[in-house]
Amino acid sequence: MNAVEKSVRLCPTCGRKLDKTNAQRNLFHKLCRTIGNEIGETAGHIKEAIKGDFYGIDEYKIGKNWYRRIKPSESSERDEYSKLIDYTYVWAAQNLGMTLADRADK
Repeated sequence: MNAVEKSVRLCPTCGRKLDKTNAQRNLFHKLCRTIGNEIGETAGHIKEAIKGDFYGIDEYKIGKNWYRRIKPSESSERDEYSKLIDYTYVWAAQNLGMTLADRADK
């Protein structure tokens, strides 16, 4: 087992990878709304910007036209989604000079 496999949390009963939780999803969306409200931008635009920076953007060509696609967070499991949330705090601080309330301050 390599280091990446060791860091992934598995269900102790069945051994499958653990999905993200509703609490994680709610926190990420709350952070995006908070950032958006603070700077006068939509939560959707904030979410796309953060996910684009975190996951990267795929570019592909069909015929003569180029397209871009951000990896959906739906495919993220619990550990990766947790890293996305952590990155949101860093993104807000580095990109906007904004300090978001800590998770414990809810």
